[in-house]
Amino acid sequence: MQNFSDTPIVELAAIVAVHLKQRGITVVLVGGLAVEIYSENLYLTKDIDMIDISYQEPAVLSQAMAEIGFSKQGRVYVNETTEICVEFPSAPLSIGEQLITETTVFESNAGEIPILFAKDVIKDRLAAYFHWQDKQSLVQAVAVMIKHPISLDELKSFCQNESKENEFALIQQLLHSAKQQELSEMADIEFRFH
Repeated sequence: MQNFSDTPIVELAAIVAVHLKQRGITVVLVGGLAVEIYSENLYLTKDIDMIDISYQEPAVLSQAMAEIGFSKQGRVYVNETTEICVEFPSAPLSIGEQLITETTVFESNAGEIPILFAKDVIKDRLAAYFHWQDKQSLVQAVAVMIKHPISLDELKSFCQNESKENEFALIQQLLHSAKQQELSEMADIEFRFH
């Protein structure tokens, strides 16, 4: 069995994505690892979330993951050589009510990882904040916005579409504060939120 104990999470995501693609399974990276990549490691995670946009049967996905030593435990796939787990949230690929039809690719040392665009990762994290009042998701959105600016018009429009236009000023203020303070650590950004 392949040993992933020294495999960085981004490379492991690439290994999984490339392997699945060879088996006819197309996935897109979302969630915390997408935040980690776009925030340039301001945020760190231990899990890989990928959405299967080829809508394969669960048994096909499980078989493909077993070929690289991952077995399903509850909702996640685990491998005894690494703490990193892989989860496949349900398709379709969407943010709020909006279906996502365009994605991009992140080049890693271990191959290409299909991934949401940075602006969609921001919107995804904001949607989580809006719907579950999850402050951590708001922090993650700001961490990505620091490195990948999103137009204020697009951000405002997204807030309006989610019926959260009253949150727009707060997001703008937090982003402005984080940039002004040149915050470069997740803990610094989190501190500003409390």
